[in-house]
Amino acid sequence: MSQFYHQQNMQPNPQFDKVRRALQDFAKKNTKLLVILLVILIAGLVLLNESFFIVGEAEQAVVSRFGVIKSIILDERNTFHQRFEESLINEMTASGDVSIRKGSGLHLKVPFVDKVDKFPSLLFNYTSNSETVNTSEKKQYNITTYAQWRIADPALFSLKLGSTMNAENQLDNLIHPVIVQAINRLLAEDFISNKDALNTALKRGLVTINRDMVIRGIEVTDIQVHRTILPQANVETTYDRMKADRAKVAQQLRSEGEETYRKMVADTDLKATQIEAEAIRKAGETHAKADAAAMNIYNEAYKADPAFYQFWRSLQALRGSFKQNATLVLGQDHPLWKQLVVWGFGEE
Repeated sequence: MSQFYHQQNMQPNPQFDKVRRALQDFAKKNTKLLVILLVILIAGLVLLNESFFIVGEAEQAVVSRFGVIKSIILDERNTFHQRFEESLINEMTASGDVSIRKGSGLHLKVPFVDKVDKFPSLLFNYTSNSETVNTSEKKQYNITTYAQWRIADPALFSLKLGSTMNAENQLDNLIHPVIVQAINRLLAEDFISNKDALNTALKRGLVTINRDMVIRGIEVTDIQVHRTILPQANVETTYDRMKADRAKVAQQLRSEGEETYRKMVADTDLKATQIEAEAIRKAGETHAKADAAAMNIYNEAYKADPAFYQFWRSLQALRGSFKQNATLVLGQDHPLWKQLVVWGFGEE
């Protein structure tokens, strides 16, 4: 069965052979035309490839023609030329001879004439070597400097620096002196502990650095002291100073606490005295009112029945006079003697 199938497939197909022979005849007769079409197609693809170029999301480009820069393509968020307009006023990218385009993606150029150089638009990190600096009171510290920078104008960068190595060499010559001068104006305590004072000094230094770097197409976005190390000779002195400062702060806190305690005790004593005086005053007023009310009651009782009142007062006097085994000596004309006679305790 398989042999039969193979023999069937090996049999020539008249229609296929006819088409094949026609193509062969056409190719023999039109060889030059096909070669020309192929050359035109290849040339068109090459021309198309040379007419466009792509700028990536993290890239920017410089387009030059016969060595003369014609245009630059920047990141859409790049506002370098607007922010440093005064510093760049005499530079080529501000003269109008160089067009500035923004945005990544596909861009046109003149084929075989224009040259495209691409540069990264991301931030670069710079870290200096360790250097010794002095504060205003001549305290020494070993520091390393950290900075972030970017290529903001690739045209100026390519003409004046050309490479990131040259850029970092230039930064090294600028950043270190600026930071040294900033630290020289600070006290050691401010340099170590007062970050606001240090950052203020570094911001002033950043302005100075950019004043020189923007004309080279570079913007430094941040500078910081990356690491601070005390020289061995100053470690113990600084440690003792820190201990003295901490002790001073502790003593101040204790003094403030004691002062607050004394004020609170004095205020509490004053309030207690005021409360006690007010209570005594109110007690006196209440006692006086009670005595006055009692006297009024006695007076009213006396007026109502003088004989009964006299009798009641006599009883009160006798209650206070007779004690256990007590002897009472009275004159015969004493009111109590008469009362006792009435009650049967004496004789006329």
